[in-house]
Amino acid sequence: MQITIVNTRPDHLAQLAIHQRICFPTLAEHELMNEEHFASQLHLFAEGQHVALDGDRVVGQSSTLRCRADQVFQPHTFHEIIAGGFFTTHDPHGEWLYGADMSVHPDYRGLRISSRLYETRKQLVRRLGMRGMIAGGMLPGYRSHADRLSVEDYVAQVAAGQLFDPTLTPQIRSGFIPRGVVYDYIEDAAITPHASLLVWENTDFTASESQ
Repeated sequence: MQITIVNTRPDHLAQLAIHQRICFPTLAEHELMNEEHFASQLHLFAEGQHVALDGDRVVGQSSTLRCRADQVFQPHTFHEIIAGGFFTTHDPHGEWLYGADMSVHPDYRGLRISSRLYETRKQLVRRLGMRGMIAGGMLPGYRSHADRLSVEDYVAQVAAGQLFDPTLTPQIRSGFIPRGVVYDYIEDAAITPHASLLVWENTDFTASESQ
């Protein structure tokens, strides 16, 4: 099996809409992205959209947009920051790459596809001379500890390696640093609505490059 990472193309859009529902079966309907959303993302910021392919089959995807600091370093919801999935909040001059969505088909998990997609994002940040990358880190493991830990304490313990979270732990291993909690971030029946604000800084960034 040879998985390739490429920029999203128009012929991938129908598959992406199906892939989204397979990967996020408990996500609220208004949070899901459909073919129209992916088309808008591709139109506004083609460089920031990627798919993982097994032959011609979409088995993973990554959707990103560029944002300003005043958009992301303040309270926001997933729905707000991605403009309901259409990415009209994208700022072509934004210094931060916002990781709106990443998913891997259940049959292809454990093959380091997400790691490769994260590395693709990092390469994009470096190539565009951006400050870094930001994402809302889901906390699927928190519900098992919610009766004894605040969400802040849970994130701190995961960051310290004292607890394992299926999503947050791999993100931290990929170089992200939790910078607080974004409350009521997303509506998903299977997980807490809160998220960790994750930041990865581009150590090659210089202010002159961003001008």
